[in-house]
Amino acid sequence: MILEYNLKDYPAHQHAVRVGEGCVLIGEKMGLQPNIIQRLYYAGMIHDIGKISIDPKILRKKRKLSKKEFSMVKHHSVYGSRIIASLPELNNMAYWVRWHHEKWDGTGYPDGLAGPEIPVEVQVLSAIDCFDSLQTPRMDRDALVPQEALEIIKKSRGSAFNPDVIDLVMEMHGEQTLVPGKSSEKFLALKEKYVNRPLVKDEDEYVKYYGLVGLYPILRLFARAIDAKHHDTRGHSIRVSILSKYLAGELGLTTEDTIKIEIAGLLHDAGKVSIPNEILDKPEKPSRDEWDLIKHHPVYSSEIMKKITPFNDISAVVYNHHKWEDGRGYPENTDKNSILSQIISVADAFDAITTDRAYRKARSFKEAYRIIKEGSGTQFNEKVAEILINTSPKFIAALFDMHMDNRQP
Repeated sequence: MILEYNLKDYPAHQHAVRVGEGCVLIGEKMGLQPNIIQRLYYAGMIHDIGKISIDPKILRKKRKLSKKEFSMVKHHSVYGSRIIASLPELNNMAYWVRWHHEKWDGTGYPDGLAGPEIPVEVQVLSAIDCFDSLQTPRMDRDALVPQEALEIIKKSRGSAFNPDVIDLVMEMHGEQTLVPGKSSEKFLALKEKYVNRPLVKDEDEYVKYYGLVGLYPILRLFARAIDAKHHDTRGHSIRVSILSKYLAGELGLTTEDTIKIEIAGLLHDAGKVSIPNEILDKPEKPSRDEWDLIKHHPVYSSEIMKKITPFNDISAVVYNHHKWEDGRGYPENTDKNSILSQIISVADAFDAITTDRAYRKARSFKEAYRIIKEGSGTQFNEKVAEILINTSPKFIAALFDMHMDNRQP
């Protein structure tokens, strides 16, 4: 899911992919252990995930950032490390993500590491990141040609980067094994050797040991990552999860279904990471083509969840959460949705109505109740809608307040 988020980097230039590939090439050239090379690949893919903590308006500015704005952007490596540190089996990668802007001479951030203090994996990651960033278009500048990028990193040899690593970058560029903009034949061979194997062994046993409930902190983190893509939806997935769990309890669903509904609420909008910010943040209603793309997000959400073995059953819940009670809605040509999808549908609509969106202001709880009542029996399941409408607004406000950490983005 994090990879899916990171690969949608504006303007679809796949900087993360190229950094991951470059790390594999250099890592193999240096004779690093196979498991380290594999993890370097994934570290390259997710090294900038901490940018979800940065206001999208800053990241999209078409001019040089102010000192204050840049200091905010610099925090992305710390925030990214906190995300990775919470993921089972990936703790060592958290250090690499945290330190990928450290410099050989000690002038980098966030911790001012210098020379051999910087792990060799970070030395590789930071050099490849810079080399590719220079050749990647940004909002405030055009991409540099490879030779220009080489000249810049060559000048930083011994100051920003380990000289030996820079020498390898230049050597591999000359050999055409490190090719900007595409996967070299050399990488494709190494991918089969190092990358295309399980990152975590015995996945089913691992999840069985922790249990789905034990994964809640990670799932909540994913929900924040999903919602952070669009400024107006921050906290949306967690609120939908909380409200859905409450409604499931009032309906008397089993513990198993209650757990499923809570997870489905957290991840129901995972597919929105595939929708460009320019569409999600548009200040007016989307065009027909844009709306068609937005309507596809339940399919994307389902596809992401199918990749996680324990969530296969839950994928159907998120797939149908915009399907109406009377068969309308989207995606089209699907079976009638389950009670779990119907619960998510009501909770999702309630939170969407009562929060600000780019094209309209939030409406009151009272107004949300009216809209849901009008849609009862057509858009919404009657029993679920009735439970929500008969719940005091103060009760729902207290429910959200007790279960959300408002300090988190």
